[in-house]
Amino acid sequence: MHIDPSLLPIGLIFGLGVVFLAGLVVAVFNAPWRALWHTPERLHLLAGGTLGLVLLWLMNITVVEGVVLHLLGMTTFTLVVGWCFAVIGATVALVVVTVLVDLPFAGVGAAGCLTVLIPAIVSWSLGRWLYRPRLRNPFFYILGAGFAGGALVILIDALCALVIIAIAGWDPWTSAVADIFPLLLLIAFPEAFINGMCIAALVIFYPDAVKTFDDRFYLDGDA
Repeated sequence: MHIDPSLLPIGLIFGLGVVFLAGLVVAVFNAPWRALWHTPERLHLLAGGTLGLVLLWLMNITVVEGVVLHLLGMTTFTLVVGWCFAVIGATVALVVVTVLVDLPFAGVGAAGCLTVLIPAIVSWSLGRWLYRPRLRNPFFYILGAGFAGGALVILIDALCALVIIAIAGWDPWTSAVADIFPLLLLIAFPEAFINGMCIAALVIFYPDAVKTFDDRFYLDGDA
């Protein structure tokens, strides 16, 4: 999601930029780089996932002047490569899309928070929350982390965007966005379906590719 920086005050643009940069720094310093270099398959997943995000984000629509919406795909990406590499890879994808679509770089901070940080945090947190004995079944992981996770990311992301717009003080524009809020269900459904199907396919055929899926825990019942 990209918000035209001309709609936001300088202070808010700077604050969102700081938050996004802080999250990126945390991801870079906590990412298991050594494990990545020693496992070429993980590197391929990271590179392929980043390219996939670029292609997915290039397919966008503008429902309200100044706001660009698109499917995120961050749920699958985060569950596969982990939170740190998801933030790093998605940041690269965001910069590439910003250049290709010729979007103003002043909006990267807001776009980074809404497109990268929040979806990654929500997806990773939900995936870890499902890792508990009472939910020791791959069905809960696929349905909860994949399908429900994709929809939840869209709804939370939209609420955060609405808060940002409200803080910016664009009351008429905020009302216009609130009016189209029910349309988010139309975006949440394909987001949930795409991420859910991707996670289901990976868990069934390539469980080792999904970082947050422990096949011994979910399939063998080992704690």
